[in-house]
Amino acid sequence: MSLFALAGCGPLDRDAPLPSEQDGVAAEVSATPRALSTVAYRSGSTATGKSITSLSITKPTGTVAGDVLLAHLVNRNNVAAVATPPAGWTLLRSDQSASQLKSWVFYKVATASEPASYAFAIDLASYMAGSISAFSGADTANPIDAQSGQKNGTTASFDTPAITTTTANGVAVWFGAQIWTGAACPASPIVPPAGFTEPFDTCLVSSSTGLLFNAAYKDLGVAGAQPAFNGSSPYAQTNTAQVVALRAANASSSCGVGDTFATTYTTQGTVTATAIVEPSGLAASRLTPGVLYVHNEDTTAIVAISTTDASTLGTFNVSNVTPADWEDVATGPCPTGKCIYMGDIGRSSANFPTPPSTFAVYRIPEPNLGAGQTSGSLTAQAFPFQYPDTPKDAETIMVHPTTGDIYIITKSYAGASKVYKFPQPLPAPGTLSTLVFVSDLQLPTTTDTNYAAATSGNIHPCANRFLLRTYR
Repeated sequence: MSLFALAGCGPLDRDAPLPSEQDGVAAEVSATPRALSTVAYRSGSTATGKSITSLSITKPTGTVAGDVLLAHLVNRNNVAAVATPPAGWTLLRSDQSASQLKSWVFYKVATASEPASYAFAIDLASYMAGSISAFSGADTANPIDAQSGQKNGTTASFDTPAITTTTANGVAVWFGAQIWTGAACPASPIVPPAGFTEPFDTCLVSSSTGLLFNAAYKDLGVAGAQPAFNGSSPYAQTNTAQVVALRAANASSSCGVGDTFATTYTTQGTVTATAIVEPSGLAASRLTPGVLYVHNEDTTAIVAISTTDASTLGTFNVSNVTPADWEDVATGPCPTGKCIYMGDIGRSSANFPTPPSTFAVYRIPEPNLGAGQTSGSLTAQAFPFQYPDTPKDAETIMVHPTTGDIYIITKSYAGASKVYKFPQPLPAPGTLSTLVFVSDLQLPTTTDTNYAAATSGNIHPCANRFLLRTYR
């Protein structure tokens, strides 16, 4: 068995004209440049359309190579829809209500030869709205420092989960979207969080299936925990709110935890939770500081323990899953904010009558221990997968701390591991994915083959390196 964890550490410019009520696509472009000390907003563009399967959004005015582009896409009444971005764009997150509203955020770093517009496809014809915002001065190699978002029910509050940044002098970019019914856009549909500058705030007009949407941004100072960036609206209607923190170019990372390897260790305590009988992995909570999640290889129990003294902080049961061979656990971003990812990825468990050819990762919203959620059932979403070549034995799952990419690393006693990842955007739960091969990974070998077998791993919170554990 293996145990592993890596704990990381103004004024509004109104847009005009408004989209018309006729079917088709309407587009507009806005630009509100402002001099910032680090990352600077360059310009933005918006587009809307009705009953469409593709929304084209104009490249923001003045975009140059090295600018970071953030695309915000919203659809109405088709939350099962899957959005496919143009080549070069990466999905950051999606948030949705039960039936009325779904919002996506994508990003890309502009090259020297960008098209005049970008067509975002969707598999279910929908009323859609979208925007692209361009920023200069961000880190082109690793522009996303942190992100979060959520859907808010029938309310006038646009709340987002708090984020923690790892570098100083970045910029927070905030997106709001809300359902709307009306013959015209309201005068001030969405109010961004305090201190944010809002370059555009507009709508898709419809008497029954309209949308309000905006973007706003704010300079960030020192790295660390940021306040929850919450906006509002005059209307108590279903909405989504999402925030992305852009990392400034040449910013030094404040991620220092886990940077050096220690040859000694300190015993913090003893895990006494009776639900833990065959521990197989550890993962640091991204929602509650000082918490590690522990799981068994073949049961549905997940236990939260304290990093201070290993005491039990919560015990949970995943109610809708029968694990076959849960080998590893990770935590990372997800559409609901922060999630636990369980890797049902092994091939040697006695639960298998024959070795499997398909596997699964289960995504589970983190329980809110700080709010008193310390027991009960958790519900998982299944993401089944197969390898692009032949079935593999694996015991390592890693989730990128900002993009949410899910990685699987195979286990080989010869050290010849392979790295795969899930496709992006992530298919709908229950849809079989074929993993994408990333790289061969040769681990060091000795006369003891246990040194070479990868059994767990994690990506550093700074998102620029990862750590693997073997049997030795």
